[in-house]
Amino acid sequence: MVTDGKSARGTVHEAAKLQIADGALTQLLAQHRRNVELTAALAESQPLNQRVVRALRRARRNAWRLHRYPGDFRRALRPTVSGVKPAQADLDAVRSLMDAARHDEAIALAAALLPAKATDTEFLDLARNAFARAGALSLQLRATSALRELENTPSRESQERKVVGRIRETEAGWLPRVPAASPVTDPVDGRVLHLLKSAMPYRQTGYTMRSRYIIDAQRAAGLDPVVITAAGFPHEAGLEHPPATEVIGGVVHHYLEQPPASVLKGPVDQYLDAYASAAARRVPEIAPSLIHVHSGHRGYEAALVGVTLARAFRLPLVYEVRGFFESLWSRERPWNESGELYERRMATEARCMAAADAVVTLSESMRAQIIARGIAPQKVHVAPNGVDVTAFTPGARPSRLAERLGLEGKLVFGYISNLDHRREGHETLIRAAVELRARGVPAVALIVGDGDRRAELEKLAADERAGDSVLFTGRVPHDQVLDYYRSLDVFVVPRADERAARLVTPLKPFEAMAAGVPLVVAALDPLLEIIGAGDRGRSFPPGDASALADVLAELNLDPDTRRDLAKRGRDWVVAEHQWSANAARYRAIYAAVLGGR
Repeated sequence: MVTDGKSARGTVHEAAKLQIADGALTQLLAQHRRNVELTAALAESQPLNQRVVRALRRARRNAWRLHRYPGDFRRALRPTVSGVKPAQADLDAVRSLMDAARHDEAIALAAALLPAKATDTEFLDLARNAFARAGALSLQLRATSALRELENTPSRESQERKVVGRIRETEAGWLPRVPAASPVTDPVDGRVLHLLKSAMPYRQTGYTMRSRYIIDAQRAAGLDPVVITAAGFPHEAGLEHPPATEVIGGVVHHYLEQPPASVLKGPVDQYLDAYASAAARRVPEIAPSLIHVHSGHRGYEAALVGVTLARAFRLPLVYEVRGFFESLWSRERPWNESGELYERRMATEARCMAAADAVVTLSESMRAQIIARGIAPQKVHVAPNGVDVTAFTPGARPSRLAERLGLEGKLVFGYISNLDHRREGHETLIRAAVELRARGVPAVALIVGDGDRRAELEKLAADERAGDSVLFTGRVPHDQVLDYYRSLDVFVVPRADERAARLVTPLKPFEAMAAGVPLVVAALDPLLEIIGAGDRGRSFPPGDASALADVLAELNLDPDTRRDLAKRGRDWVVAEHQWSANAARYRAIYAAVLGGR
């Protein structure tokens, strides 16, 4: 149960801090050692202040007692802060390193100064932010706890408790708490409990569409899928008073009680306790034969709930890894792929995979990544993204839509996706459209979808003076999406060279292929896997708008090649990527898991 009350919170703070304090500094100093190795690798692209490097080396020779050498770091930064009072110089030095995204230096300097600055609230606030931006959780907790001791306010207490929650969530062995439960003694044969972060019709994304297709295919194959969505959904999608259950497409969807705002926006471990407890109250009435949990917002957090429920009710667990989210805690590259938080997230993800009876993922490249993390190959299975080839079929460009959007007589290329994530690479699409117009090619980039980054992308198009060479359609209802696929001459997947994009296979290319639209993709392994040896599509270097423009200009002059690519793509998804084939794969995985019990 989730605890409340000031005394309970104080107990949580002190117990957690005592537990975390042991070895926390050792862990972070080990991270500093790794940071030195990282900075050496990055020296060419992001040269470091050599005086800072020498200061770090001196600390390393003395067992990494960074706090003994604040003077070394001040002197190292002296050219930046000369003529400024020492206290202000310290602040300016840390701030300038943060602004330059030189996080290894920023956290080394801030950590060295921390003991001497334990009563300086301005410095502690800056250090807390520096540690947070670098993903140095344990140091972030030290600075945050020092602030709370100086200013014992609800705001400071909340800041500290959130860091404690993030650390606890990623501690080895931690799981959400649920009330005492009895094993499911009479499970319904073939009933599969799917734990989803969100679901259609209240959210339309690649995630929710894959979920819908999986569930529909399983139901058609004689299985009995039931859904529980994450605590807070579908309220977060705009449904103010969702029912406890709703039947969608013949499948029962359970919506959990809405947690209070203090839980939804509070420490992540408290939210997961509430989520797991609410889900546990539904499990006995559902009486599933097994639990199938799918990646959550951070990947592993839904799996932690799944592991807890599976253990509480003595049920088999299948974990479907839809993506690799470890680096998505920050937008700053390459720092988002290093640091304590990144490593904790990696370790927690691997722990959840190891705890499952079977792991399912989307492609062979993703399977290889999971096996590389130490998961036994025999328990890792592929259920690739697919398509309903009866719903997505080739056809002529819809004349009314073409007239409304002004597409006639133009090469129309585009992408259908949400506009939430930088990894989708819409910037490359926009710049390629501008370049094609500059070359005299009558081309239009059609960007279909909506999301948090839409205003930012529209501003980029305006800054690039794209004019009518770039069109944003906004959100399109799923039952109208086929018209937009058919409006395209080429479907482009312009994903950026970012870790998740290098590893995860998207859904939309399969729909485009089924609709008879040729593909052009960024040359990333999961996308190259889709186009084969180039017989089902073309590729270009990620982020290279000029190279994309070259490929599109060539295809504009070669309609026969476009038709050949489209036909081979359609034939391939019909033969190998129908959802009905995935239903058989899931049946086999479930049978093996249940048979092994």
